[in-house]
Amino acid sequence: MKYAFLLYPHANVRYRQSLLTLAREELSMTLAALGRGGDVGSVQMGGATFLTFEAEKLTQRDVRMLSQLASVYVMFTMEDAQMTPMEPDHPDYIGEDLPALLKYKGKTNEMFTDTMLTMALAASAFMGLHDSQLVVLDPMAGRGTTPMLALRRGYHGIGIEIARAEVKEACDYMTRYLEFHKIKHKRSESSLTVRGKAGGRETKFVFSDTAEHFKDGDTRTLRLILGDTRDAALLLRPQSVHLMVCDIPYGVQKGTAGRQDTIGGTIEQAAPGWFEVLRPGGALAMSFNTHVTRRAQLERTLERAGFEIVPTGDLTHWVEQAITRDVILARRAGT
Repeated sequence: MKYAFLLYPHANVRYRQSLLTLAREELSMTLAALGRGGDVGSVQMGGATFLTFEAEKLTQRDVRMLSQLASVYVMFTMEDAQMTPMEPDHPDYIGEDLPALLKYKGKTNEMFTDTMLTMALAASAFMGLHDSQLVVLDPMAGRGTTPMLALRRGYHGIGIEIARAEVKEACDYMTRYLEFHKIKHKRSESSLTVRGKAGGRETKFVFSDTAEHFKDGDTRTLRLILGDTRDAALLLRPQSVHLMVCDIPYGVQKGTAGRQDTIGGTIEQAAPGWFEVLRPGGALAMSFNTHVTRRAQLERTLERAGFEIVPTGDLTHWVEQAITRDVILARRAGT
C-alpha cells in the first residue's frame, strides 16, 4: 500500500529544506523500528510537500506510533489517484500548547526538539512500552521544553538545569498552566544532597489528564532539578531513564555551578553520568552547533563513556548565521 504524509509548512524557504531532511530521517527511523523499513521519498503535490513510502497495510500499533511524528501534519493512504486521510491515534495527554507557549530568546523550535524525541525513541529498545512507562531526561534543560514535550505525549519528564532563573521560570510557568487549565495536580519541593552536601533542588509536579485518573493514581510526573548536569548520576537513580534529548548550548562557554568550561569539556565530564542513569537499550539524541562542537569529538566522548553511536543520514542543517546544527544519536547497549 502507498502512503503520503503531508509535512507542516515553514515560512523560511531555506530552513524548509532542512526540515525535509530531518522529517525524512524521522520517518525512516520510525518505520525501521516498526519493522516497516523501506525507501522514503518526497514529492510536491498542490504546492505542499509530502513524504511517501510503500509498505504492507499499517497496523493500529503502527498508526499510533506514526501519529507521534513531529513533522507530519496529515497522513494519507494513496490508491490509484485517490488520497484518503488517516485518523491519527495518539491524542495529546496534556494540551498541545504546553511546550509552545513559553517564549524566550534562544529557545529551540519545539518541533525540532520533538523530532529528536521521536528519533531517540526509534533508536531505543522501548518503542513497544506504554506511554506511562517512559521517562525522558534533558540533562541541560533550560526552561524545560523537552520534558514538557514528553508530558504532552503522556511520558514522564525530567530536566536538569544549572541556571536558577531558568528553572524558576519553568516551574512558575508549569504551575500557571496547570492552574489555568484546572488540571488536578500536586507540586512539591525538596533539596538534593550531592557528596554529603546540598547539591540541588527539585520541584516535582504530579498530575493527570482527568480528575478520575488522578484519583486512581494514573498520573504523570515532571521533575525540574536545579543542579549540575555533571552530577546527574548523583541526582537520579541508576538506569532510571529510557530516553535522553539534549540541545546543547550553541555558544563557546557554559558556566556550571560557578565553574566555567567549554561545551566539549562539560559534555566530557557529564557523559559518564548520563550513561549511568540511562537504561540498557535507552537512547540519547543530542543537537549541537558544528561551528563550536565537532561531531568527531562528541562521538569519541560518548564512546568513551560507554555509548554506541547510532548511524543516521546526514542531519547537518543551517539554522541562522553562525549556527549550523547537527544531530548525533547514541545508545546504551542491552534491552
